Amino acid sequence: MVASMIAREVPIASTAGTAVVSAVSGGAPLKILATFNNRVGSVLMARPGIVRPEDLRGKRVGVQSMGGGIWMQALLALEHLGLEPVRDRLHIQVIGPQPQLAKALEAGAIDVTVLPTAFSQPLKARGYPVLLEFLNANIPLTGTSLIALKETAEQSPQLVERVLKGLLRALAFTHHPGNREAVTQTLARRLRVDQRDAEEAYRAALESLERKPYPSTEGLLNIRRMLARSNPRVATIQVEVVMDTRILRKLDESGFIDALYSAIGAR
Repeated sequence: MVASMIAREVPIASTAGTAVVSAVSGGAPLKILATFNNRVGSVLMARPGIVRPEDLRGKRVGVQSMGGGIWMQALLALEHLGLEPVRDRLHIQVIGPQPQLAKALEAGAIDVTVLPTAFSQPLKARGYPVLLEFLNANIPLTGTSLIALKETAEQSPQLVERVLKGLLRALAFTHHPGNREAVTQTLARRLRVDQRDAEEAYRAALESLERKPYPSTEGLLNIRRMLARSNPRVATIQVEVVMDTRILRKLDESGFIDALYSAIGAR
């Protein structure tokens, strides 16, 4: 996705803050325009038989991709539990998207991974242990973000504003209690899970989605700190320059966002 943006194939995209910081450290002129979740609603889930953090030593950690959002979540979760990949001989394995991670854990191909509610809930009901719930741990992390090249943000503000308005309306739609059924049906269809698991995903979304999607400085600092372990250039990045929230702030200060929630009666 980042490569397509740098090649000018797409003007605006959505990805995790981890990918943006990595690209910026390599000289890519990317900007985060908005971040829809600065707190992770996922869990660190292990296979049966692993009940304590120390049980993970020497075990296999499944991720979607090296340097991606799930990889970053896994590293932060392990750090929170007092584990360090090299010291504790943790084997990071690339498995694929979240449905594949859940299947790999179920098949015993990996020992632990990060899963969102829609995929963790069915396994939890079958006795798979949760070692960490991110929301309870309160670990700041810049998650799903709207990104663009610096030149796009500066030269095409009307495009950015139109996209942002659409996404802000979608956030308000999601938070409106009257749209619960429509949202859960969409989640069930897109995630390919049953209605009960879609309901769990909906509840998790309400807890983690930002109504005013400003990027978190603390979340970006967490990303910078973890990436700098293997790439010293990342440590020199000033996280403030990665963000460009001028258009989001304009919409906020104009009352556009507050009006969306006032119109639907959301609290």
